[in-house]
Amino acid sequence: MSAASALPRQEHFDLDPKPVPFTVRASQRVHGGLAVGAGLVAIGFAASGSSSPTGVLRWIVAAAFAVLAVICARALTVGDMLVADDVGIRLRIRNEWVGTRWEDIEEVTVLQRRHPLDDGRIAVHLLDPGPVLSAMPSSTRKTTDANRRLTGSSLAVPFGLTARPSNGEVVQALHMLADARCPVREQL
Repeated sequence: MSAASALPRQEHFDLDPKPVPFTVRASQRVHGGLAVGAGLVAIGFAASGSSSPTGVLRWIVAAAFAVLAVICARALTVGDMLVADDVGIRLRIRNEWVGTRWEDIEEVTVLQRRHPLDDGRIAVHLLDPGPVLSAMPSSTRKTTDANRRLTGSSLAVPFGLTARPSNGEVVQALHMLADARCPVREQL
């Protein structure tokens, strides 16, 4: 046994740890509670429905609450809405994934939540959005057009009450992942 092999084994620690991927997912608690509540209300209205004019109205309300329950239950099955890692950002718009590298992003703006019932927003502004948006199906492009009118960016994801980020410090987490390849700014 040599003197070098008799020494205790040293652990290697990275001084510059690799950034952890950042995600935004639908809130399971909120969507689950809404799905169960809407389902129960739909059953209640359907149980009191009849062929009278008021009873028909109750059937219509029951159908509306059943649709709401299905939409909320579907949100439970949806995975990540946004994934950011050391390569770039990928967003899910409807059922399509749109991905871009950090180098192709002009800036990322984060609108923080202002109160408990308000949703924040992460908006990705591309240097040249034309090729990315033209490659999308028309139904997804309609959603991105509505997104642009509402938020100023075609690629935006809400977070807050209905969607939870993996890290509470959204701006800092995205800034660490962007690593000076594009600015990450907080929108005031």
